[in-house]
Amino acid sequence: MIRLGRRLPWIVTVALVVGLGISQLVLTVGDWHLRDAGAYWDAAMRLRDGEPLYPPLRESEASEVYRYAPWFAYAWIPFTHLPREVANVLWSAVLIGSSLAALVPLARSKAWLLVALFAPILIGISAIGNVQPLIIAALVLGVERRSGPLWIALAASLKVVPLLLALTYLGRGEWRKAILTGFLTVALVAPMILFDLSNYPTDAGAAAGLIAAPVLYAIAVAAAILVSLRLARTRYAWLASSAAAALAVPRLFVYDITFLMVAIPDGGDPERKATAPREDGATT
Repeated sequence: MIRLGRRLPWIVTVALVVGLGISQLVLTVGDWHLRDAGAYWDAAMRLRDGEPLYPPLRESEASEVYRYAPWFAYAWIPFTHLPREVANVLWSAVLIGSSLAALVPLARSKAWLLVALFAPILIGISAIGNVQPLIIAALVLGVERRSGPLWIALAASLKVVPLLLALTYLGRGEWRKAILTGFLTVALVAPMILFDLSNYPTDAGAAAGLIAAPVLYAIAVAAAILVSLRLARTRYAWLASSAAAALAVPRLFVYDITFLMVAIPDGGDPERKATAPREDGATT
């Protein structure tokens, strides 16, 4: 009886996570609408037709609003030469495949509760057509590689806050990686100035997270940055910087917690993060 009492909180937690996950998957399968993908399709069509990439907005919070760097809209142009239904199927396959790829490190480490937590979220956002699963897969599988700066820069050019993951590079003293991340991010984002940005949405609106209280937001993000730098040489390096990214998101949605998945890029082996290779080939 005592043992059951000790395990009861764990049993309840598992039941809640699994139950919520199953309900989310049921709702997702029954409502696969890809509305966010409409923003990518429409942006690519505007480029094809010579129209403004960032046009006047009727509603800044609508899912069809394009908020990303131009390269992503150009990348979507090939999709627009296909029937819309075919493009939707292909994009859905990309997002589902990305979701599964992002979950592989958790599965390898047998972190099944985390799999049960994150899988429905990733599949759910795939149903909306949002690029988030592709971003998370690139970060989870890429940040510890030599190509890590590229993956962080690509993610930051789409959702800005992943740039805070470079705090781990800074804190480790991996200066070349940190500088390269910044350079690549600027290179990917800079072409935006070639377009009319007068209509670009800057208001977080009803979905505003902590940024709705600017002073508190600034203090919290600054504190998260300091913590990330302090923990960069420990097993908590990526957890700290990914938490900083999630905290800094201007428009907060449930799926933003998936940034925390970056904390397990190598099969959940924290010791590998604590002994990550430095630029000179030594270990930290």
